[in-house]
Amino acid sequence: MGVGLWSKNKTNQTKTNNSSKNNKQYFKNCTDLRKIYPNGVPKGNKAYQAQLDRDHDNYACETE
Repeated sequence: MGVGLWSKNKTNQTKTNNSSKNNKQYFKNCTDLRKIYPNGVPKGNKAYQAQLDRDHDNYACETE
């Protein structure tokens, strides 16, 4: 019986860990994003948003 309890706890811990990895950061615009990321962010970064990537180079809010 103890195995069921332990495996359930492991499952819950995994879900918690996975959800923390997938946390996204949302910014209203590039001015707000650059307060945290002064050079912009690449695609794959938790703060990347396609709508902030004006030149569609997979890098949002880069300095020009």
